[in-house]
Amino acid sequence: MSIEKRKAVAQPVISDSSDDDESSIDEVDTTLASPTKLSSPGSSRLFTPYRLVGLVSSGAGFSFIPHQNSQTSMICVPIEDRFQLMQTDKLQPVLMGQAVATPPITHNVADASMSITVVAHGKGSITLFQRTKAMATVSLGGKIEDLLHLGRMPVARAETGKDENAAIIVAILSNCKTQDNAHDSNSSSSSDDESVAGEDGRNLGGQVVVLVATRTILRIDRRIQLPEAFIPVVATHPSTYVNKIVVGGSQNGHSAMLLLNVRSKKVIHEFVCLRDTKCRSITTLQQSPAIDTIAVGTDQGLVHLVNLRHDKVLFSLSHFGHDSKTVTITSISFRDDASAVNYGIAPMAVGRSDGSITIWDLTPPEEPNAGRAILCTLDRVHAPGGVAKLQYMPQEPLLISSGTQSNAVLMHIFDNPDHSARLLRKRRGHTAPPCRINYLYGNGITANSVDGTDARSCQLLSSGGPDRTLRVFSTARSVLDKEYSQGAGLEKKARTLGLDSEAELLLPPVTAMALGEARRRDWGDLVTIHKNHAFAYVWSTRRGAQSGPLLRQPDWNISARKKAPPPECHATAVAISSCGNMVLVGTRGGTIYKYNIQSGLPRGSYPAEKEAVGPTRKKFISGDINRTMRVMQKEMKGNHRGSANLDKRQKDMENELKREKYIQEKIKQAAHVGFAVTGLAVDSVNKTVISVGSDSKLTLWNFATHAPHTKSPFILPSPATKLAHVRDSDLAAVAMEDMSVVLFDCTALSVVRRFAKHSGPVSDLDFSPDGRIMYTSSLDGTVRVYDVPTATCIDWLCFKAVPTSLTVSPTGEYIATTHDGKVGISVWSDRSYYQRVNTSGLALDKPFLMDEPTPISEDTGIIIAADDSNFSPSAGEAESVEDQEAGPVSAKEKGLITLSGLPPAHWKNLFHLELVKERNKPKEPPKKPPSAPFFLQWRGGEAIDMAPPASEQNQGETGKEAEDTWASAWTDDDEGQEIEVGAPTDKEGFKAPDSNKRRKVTHYRSQLASLLQDCSSKGSFQDVSDYIATCGPSAIDLALSSLCNGMHDLDEGLQLLVLAGQWLLEASQSRERCEAVNAYIHRFLHVHTEVIAQLDTYKRDDVNDDSHMNEERNVKEYDILLQVIGRLKKSQHEASLVIRTQMQHSLCLLRHLSRMT
Repeated sequence: MSIEKRKAVAQPVISDSSDDDESSIDEVDTTLASPTKLSSPGSSRLFTPYRLVGLVSSGAGFSFIPHQNSQTSMICVPIEDRFQLMQTDKLQPVLMGQAVATPPITHNVADASMSITVVAHGKGSITLFQRTKAMATVSLGGKIEDLLHLGRMPVARAETGKDENAAIIVAILSNCKTQDNAHDSNSSSSSDDESVAGEDGRNLGGQVVVLVATRTILRIDRRIQLPEAFIPVVATHPSTYVNKIVVGGSQNGHSAMLLLNVRSKKVIHEFVCLRDTKCRSITTLQQSPAIDTIAVGTDQGLVHLVNLRHDKVLFSLSHFGHDSKTVTITSISFRDDASAVNYGIAPMAVGRSDGSITIWDLTPPEEPNAGRAILCTLDRVHAPGGVAKLQYMPQEPLLISSGTQSNAVLMHIFDNPDHSARLLRKRRGHTAPPCRINYLYGNGITANSVDGTDARSCQLLSSGGPDRTLRVFSTARSVLDKEYSQGAGLEKKARTLGLDSEAELLLPPVTAMALGEARRRDWGDLVTIHKNHAFAYVWSTRRGAQSGPLLRQPDWNISARKKAPPPECHATAVAISSCGNMVLVGTRGGTIYKYNIQSGLPRGSYPAEKEAVGPTRKKFISGDINRTMRVMQKEMKGNHRGSANLDKRQKDMENELKREKYIQEKIKQAAHVGFAVTGLAVDSVNKTVISVGSDSKLTLWNFATHAPHTKSPFILPSPATKLAHVRDSDLAAVAMEDMSVVLFDCTALSVVRRFAKHSGPVSDLDFSPDGRIMYTSSLDGTVRVYDVPTATCIDWLCFKAVPTSLTVSPTGEYIATTHDGKVGISVWSDRSYYQRVNTSGLALDKPFLMDEPTPISEDTGIIIAADDSNFSPSAGEAESVEDQEAGPVSAKEKGLITLSGLPPAHWKNLFHLELVKERNKPKEPPKKPPSAPFFLQWRGGEAIDMAPPASEQNQGETGKEAEDTWASAWTDDDEGQEIEVGAPTDKEGFKAPDSNKRRKVTHYRSQLASLLQDCSSKGSFQDVSDYIATCGPSAIDLALSSLCNGMHDLDEGLQLLVLAGQWLLEASQSRERCEAVNAYIHRFLHVHTEVIAQLDTYKRDDVNDDSHMNEERNVKEYDILLQVIGRLKKSQHEASLVIRTQMQHSLCLLRHLSRMT
């Protein structure tokens, strides 16, 4: 049965199972289902899409976004039905757009100042995105060949009438079936284009469509019909050419180029300089740093530098592929950094259809008849396929490139003296669908929630595809992805041998791999076997390269010029012993070879060779006549029972022959002679080897003696195809050709479980870390999840593409699958790890159809444009915003302690704020700014009167009182005070201080003070707690410090201290936000310790009656403050006692349960 036919076997359901269909399997299925809805659409009972790794680019070109209102520039890379924004400093994805209705995305342009992206997808559709949310879609009625961003213009908003910026987008269409000469309406979304069909229904040729895109609306502004015979391919907007674009393509089988005015809808000029060339079509256009000059790439490998003003070809550059084959120019970019100018070169990068990049120096040659020089060539960096897009970063010697089929985004830097390039950063995935994946063991990166680490940092080992590479993908940070090295100097060796690429020197596709963690610090810990290959290869996951000996038999030739090992020696299965010292390799002929992984020397085979079977016999030393005579005399010496001894010796020899014959027959029965070994495993104590083969045998071998078990072999119902073993429980799951799976107990030597059949062959199977859950994938397009103790199917997943391999993370929280025709690896999250899932109920008759996982952004620190006021988050972002605004978790019962859910830095830094301030203190005072640049020349002129007009003076006098009030809070001198006429003054002329009246000083109060007063009248301080949760550590410290500025601020500050104490008491008694409230209490007491301590020794001065009344009020408030602090101490002690009691109870209970196991 082919894969295409198997895809339609399993009929999926979206959410809940129905009762009107019966089970699709023949035997009685014990699959369970709940009568209620158990999952959301696109998810199953247990699993939900998490992310997609290994997919970098789908082949369409990216668009470059210069840095504006952000720290670094970005590129917008299409990925099938979505686009992602990647920062150029690390090539790290930071934003992921929503899926379009009709994939794939073919072109895109972005405007960073408006935070919008416009993408072309499907058959003539364009969608506007505001950040990640799709806002509008229009259909243009033709194939979109290119998109251009012409600039911005102000447009009036329909609802307010105010002007807003709108981007002008130009779409180049070919094979148009519609036309529209009238102005299109302002419809933001349209599945039916507003244009009318041609009069006779014929093909109207190419069109240029001008669209206007705001943050929320996308509309068609005008359509421009191109000449009938002209087929547009690409377009560019020349610098300084207002409202004009250059459109390149073909006309009557020759390359052609037009200059078009998009405002007047007229073709201004048809270029004739390219008619004499032998090129059939123009494939790319790029503006050069020189005005009026563009670079034109063609389908015959020619690049023409054309002067638009004079319609003249300045010079041409030719490109040829391997063996002088014709290539197509796909992209061009010019370098304009200062280092190139200093070196006196003018580099131009040319991308070709064979995946190579040529760097030209456009500087005029010194000799008259000499051509331009090639600085360097990046051979086949994007093979297979061609270069999709090239872009030099502005003012930097960095070149970013992507491929059509390479699934890669590369960044090269040109910093060598010979102007050659080296690879600086890369994001690369498989170029062909992988077929074998496996999670790497923990190695300090992944663990479960017991020790507080994050299981998303798991690393996926992936291979088995036709690209012959072995890669590691990180599910947490894509910048950690890497390819394992298969040897140094492969590229140079390939050029020496005259090969097209280094891929021809790589190992064949991987068919199986085995990992051993025990000795990974000492030598290789990964062994792989390859398609139609007899050797096994050792790798080091620490080094990320092939490291170790070649595992082979002594009589197998390594050289390709000599006779290769026979086909029956090709490896089909591999396993590593639990000690990490030995490797077992199963072959197509049924023999299992044993190797030492450190030295690579063979250590026997299963079954053992004939000379190693049976008791060992003494061997005589040839040439020693004396010893030979003594042995013969001893054998011939006899007594009166000599004849009896001869008979006994003869019988012993006959019994030994019978025993050897029995052993040979037993070995012959147990061995997989003539049949391929399809699965191997070793138990946890290196005592038993388990093997299964295509001869329907399951055999247990003695690891040391290489002899089969006395009860081996065990005959399976059908030939075995896969084997998965759990070392802790010594259980082995065997997948068979009849599409069923059985569970064999290697201790009890019997089949203990039989699981429901798939409707297609089983492609892979694996166990959870505890061995209680088994996962099986099948070519029928489904994955089944079985509970091993009950042999019931607790989940059933269905995919749009056939799963070819699966693996389970070391913590069991995720499973990863590969699919037919997909270069990415899908990761699925087990919801039972973070929420309650019910797996009991009725039988499932249909699987759950799963949504495709998508790549996710890995950095939330992206800066939004300052004028991004109309931003509307997408569904996923809205959920995260709701989670952030939801606040702390409410207690299910009164009196329970809850946490704040705030970042640890919010409350931890409050304990060490002085240390943080000391570290952040500037090391030196600010320096005087340097002088103005040379181009800002100073010129003398007339003196300017800085005195403000009379109207402004009146306005200044009005606000003088407010300025004095503000200044009084920040100064303690008497400068600028107005001296009253007749008032007593000192010797220097300043006003003498009044001894009977204290000068009133206005102190700064934060928003916390006003909130405390407002909440005091309401009777609840919940708003205060919510406000403090939104502040940072420094803001919290400033807010608490400004409540009372010292002993001189008791008139207002003491009341605020009482209110703050009441707020903290209420928050402590509620037992919500426990860790944050304790940090607030610590900071409050630390800041106001001196004021509270000095209040006890406070003495009244000689004051008037009004001040005496204030002092009495202060004494009362001081008593209230002491009472509040006492109650606060008691409440905090009670809460601490409850936590300690519960923790001690839990620890005792855990200690008791651990002793029982």
